[in-house]
Amino acid sequence: MQFLESSDAVRLTYEIEGQGPALLLHLGAGCDSGLWRAAGYVEPLSQLYTCVLFDHRGHGSSDKPRGATAYHIDRLTADVIELLEHLELGSVAFWGFASGVSPGIRLAELHPGRVWAIVASRPVAPPDPPDELAAWAAEAAAGFREHGWERLIARLEEQEPDPIPKWMTDRIRATDVEQWAYMIESVPEWHWDEWDVLPAIATPTLFVTGELEDRNDNVGQIVARMRHGERLSLTGRGHVNAFLATDAVLERVMPFLAEHAPQA
Repeated sequence: MQFLESSDAVRLTYEIEGQGPALLLHLGAGCDSGLWRAAGYVEPLSQLYTCVLFDHRGHGSSDKPRGATAYHIDRLTADVIELLEHLELGSVAFWGFASGVSPGIRLAELHPGRVWAIVASRPVAPPDPPDELAAWAAEAAAGFREHGWERLIARLEEQEPDPIPKWMTDRIRATDVEQWAYMIESVPEWHWDEWDVLPAIATPTLFVTGELEDRNDNVGQIVARMRHGERLSLTGRGHVNAFLATDAVLERVMPFLAEHAPQA
């Protein structure tokens, strides 16, 4: 495991495996970067790509700063840019899982030359009005501080016809929950939403989602408005088990990445 120090003095850890065009693997609320290996993604991806397994702030061995400002979308995106600079990478493909999708979309919006493709392992939806968003953030952050990850895990399990593997829920429970509460509290201050910017993004983007986490077909709606949007919807799966359907996911992701990878 290697590390860099961000411009706001947060120690961030990462791991490099493989060779080829760079592919940054970015997680969301729970787990650590080892999830990509545990789910079976790293071995096949590293045969063709330089995989950067990133423990973003609050996760794995990275520092866990306190305060909502430490988890603002622009701070998370700055961490990604600083990691690219540290590794002397001009551009990468960005694969985000869950809330980890957001920094990739923000990166493509602000610095389109730094990201040649996005894989987004979660749906997006139209934003709530600001007052409703603020009320949700306050209630949700308080709920995580009181109950930890248990209510979220219960909702994820209810969404899936088949059980979520215990090793996955154990990884979620092992993650610092306070960082996620701060992240939620920061969202009303972003004044930014993926739904609003995706239609203008030129970066090729593939959404990989479970049918059961996108019942209103929001992904279908946003892809229809995007310049280079695609989707893979996995029948009968929710958020977690769609991500863990590794073979089915890679069957679509591998040719997508190959189509858009920079030529040597």
